[in-house]
Order: sequence, then structure tokens, then C-alpha cells
Amino acid sequence: MIEMLQIGDEVMWSGAWGSEPPTIAIVESITLTDGINAYIGDSYYAVEWTICNDRRVIVDLNNGHWAYGYQVRPLQ
Repeated sequence: MIEMLQIGDEVMWSGAWGSEPPTIAIVESITLTDGINAYIGDSYYAVEWTICNDRRVIVDLNNGHWAYGYQVRPLQ
């Protein structure tokens, strides 16, 4: 089964580009970009976790922050 990151998921988020201690946040939106221009991309309801290891995936969180895919992890 393919694991998916989707809108409404609770995730562990690390601020300051992943260097701060993780906290729980809820995903409010997901954008998939080309990895170069963060301002151009398509919105998705869900993406595979396997592509969340770089800057292609950008999520907006319920704590007022946004994050690259590598800054969030599934809540265990």
C-alpha cells in the first residue's frame, strides 16, 4: 500500500527548515512544484510520501506556517 500525505493529516513539523524541534500540525493545502520555483505549482489533495523528501512539495499548515516536504513526517 502506498502511503499518502493528504489535506487534513496531522504531521510532525520542524520549523527553521527542519532544524527546530518537531511539533504537531495539520496540513491545510498541498502544492507540487518543479522544485525550482516555489511560486508556480499545482494544488493536490494528496501526494505520495516518497516525493516529500525535497523542495517539490510545499504544505500550508494550521499553525500559520508553510513547509517543504522534507520538514514534515507522518505522525506515528
